[in-house]
Amino acid sequence: MSGKRKKEVGIKQENILEAVVLADSFNKRFYPVTENRPRCLFPVANQPLISYTLEFLSICGVKHIYVYACHCLDQVKQYILQSKWANTSSPCKVTIVSSQDLTSVGDVLRDVDQKNLFETDFLIVPGDIVSNLKLSVAIEEHRNRREKDKNSPLMTLVLRSSSPAHRSRTPEDNIAVALDLSSNRVLHYHRFNKASSKVNFPLNIFQDAKSRVELRYDLIDTGIWVCSPQVPQLFTDNFDYQTQYDLIKGVLVNEEFLGNQIHAHVANSRYCSRVYNFHSYDVVSHDILSRWTHPFVPEITIDEPIENCKSETDCFLENYSLLRHNLYLHNTCTLGKNSQVLDCSLIGRGTKIGNRCKITNSVIGNGCNIEDDCVIDGSYIWNGVKIGCQSTITKSFICDSVQVYGGVIVNQGCVLCDNVHVGPKVVLESGTVVHLSSTSDDFDDGEPEEIKPYDIAQLGDQGQGYVWEKDNGSENGSDVSLVLQMWGLSLQEHNKKLQDHLLDADGSESETSSMDSVDEDEQDPVMDDDLTTFQREVKESLCGGIEENIQSDNLVLEINSSKYAYNMSVKDVVQTVTKSLLEIATEKTTNNPTQYFTNLKMILTHYVPLLLNYNKNGSSQLDCIYSLEGFALNSEATMNCLVKVLMFLYENDVLSEEVILHWNSNPRDNSGTFSPANVRDKVKKFIEWLEEAEEEDSEED
Repeated sequence: MSGKRKKEVGIKQENILEAVVLADSFNKRFYPVTENRPRCLFPVANQPLISYTLEFLSICGVKHIYVYACHCLDQVKQYILQSKWANTSSPCKVTIVSSQDLTSVGDVLRDVDQKNLFETDFLIVPGDIVSNLKLSVAIEEHRNRREKDKNSPLMTLVLRSSSPAHRSRTPEDNIAVALDLSSNRVLHYHRFNKASSKVNFPLNIFQDAKSRVELRYDLIDTGIWVCSPQVPQLFTDNFDYQTQYDLIKGVLVNEEFLGNQIHAHVANSRYCSRVYNFHSYDVVSHDILSRWTHPFVPEITIDEPIENCKSETDCFLENYSLLRHNLYLHNTCTLGKNSQVLDCSLIGRGTKIGNRCKITNSVIGNGCNIEDDCVIDGSYIWNGVKIGCQSTITKSFICDSVQVYGGVIVNQGCVLCDNVHVGPKVVLESGTVVHLSSTSDDFDDGEPEEIKPYDIAQLGDQGQGYVWEKDNGSENGSDVSLVLQMWGLSLQEHNKKLQDHLLDADGSESETSSMDSVDEDEQDPVMDDDLTTFQREVKESLCGGIEENIQSDNLVLEINSSKYAYNMSVKDVVQTVTKSLLEIATEKTTNNPTQYFTNLKMILTHYVPLLLNYNKNGSSQLDCIYSLEGFALNSEATMNCLVKVLMFLYENDVLSEEVILHWNSNPRDNSGTFSPANVRDKVKKFIEWLEEAEEEDSEED
């Protein structure tokens, strides 16, 4: 009897498709709007964003969905419990897993592993996705690979083809991928950071004569993974994996050792986009109204609460009238005399539009009241908003229950958070963000918050709220950079900004840089490219190795992982290791410079095996000694003990006699406190001693 039960359970597990939905974004791109509201519950075309994700998975045949909610988890619970997904007749079961202790995607997957939720293949899907893709082909490809080899095929990434110039492409999903054409195996995956526009593909992926490698820059990672049960285990085994990208890098770097492989399924048709920022929110909303997402369009995808459903059909249908030019008017909304609704707009349930209003390319939520002579262009008005007469709103976001009094002008890029009041007769400059929290800092120091008066001078006599100032350096919230921080850029716009910045950097100094209006991560003129990230990771590894007494062999594996992940050369590794060790010694003796060499010798002694591993030939040793010289030129403490450092490295076979003599006779021009001639003077006696020893050896020969 027990054997029969086991067989039935096995059949059930094989046939049932399950998924994990990440309802939390684990970032603050939409802050302060997300201070009291999770991103997955943003209304997109008057429909909660997560409802598109759940509908999509249901149509793809998923029978059980685990929704992981962290931020504002009570709101996510309430939505699920009041939606059709709580109905016993729902096409799939939805289970809410909520915890405020989960702070990253890695934490979620470690929790999945701890709970042992899946014994067969499953899906990982972000909770901010709008898609009508058919996943059956990707799932079948993954399962076929797993049937042939249960260990190697770890997961299948669902990618979508999209031109780099397409308006839906954003810097957040800017990737380059190398694929094996015969198997669609991912050979290399590079995610560009916002300040870098180059990628280095490792040569080893081209060395197999039998494989055909395709380099793709026209792909978007949808965030959808078809996973084997081993994926959560890898997050548990590697606690430094915090994001999905961390796992991809780790698997590709260690593929030769662990045998795990990542494959890709490229979707060339149908729709799939994520809501990363207000720019992508705007793009996805227009795509829904333009019906690219069919069958997820306003008149058939509104998810009514169960208590409002008179029949099962009502849970899927809304009473919208679809007019020419993609206009959607709810049957219960009212338009006053001479009011116009034009070009890709939607008016929600119970909303009242006054006389002589003009609404263009905008979405108006449910229960709003817009008085006479208002102009709304390219904006998103959420639920329960009241807008006074003769007000103008241009390309802005107005959240729930906002009161805009008469005569207010809201310029492009403004965001009014929930329950804010503005007016009357004020002008909000571009990029103004208004919220009800009296502090602009999003970190709680544990002290009671001081109640400050509302910013009436900027918001009007009846204003209720505070102007949020993200940049400490800006005088007010209307700085142009705030517009882009809140709205973001398309990939094409971002690349143009980056190119302008590089051209500006090559030219003469100017008071105003073209990058002043880019995201805060991009304002530093020093590019935070792969090399910078690699150097930071190596230094952190070496610091940890000293504090925790980690053996050099283990650190070599860790550094090599970073080397392959960022496509660094051996020269980059040698220079980075040398510089990092010198920096660590400098930081340890900030208050007592006389102890510098003592600390440096202790560090070098600990890492002699590591230095020997990376300084095996003359070329690497030269890179090491020139890096040492470059550091000494800007460090008096290092310069004063340079001869001792060289002697130590020589005695421990890190640097050979021939390399030191070659370095001495081939000085390089460097800028710093000391000149190369000063360096040679510091080590003159040591060089003479080496030359004498070499002459003696020659005479003996």
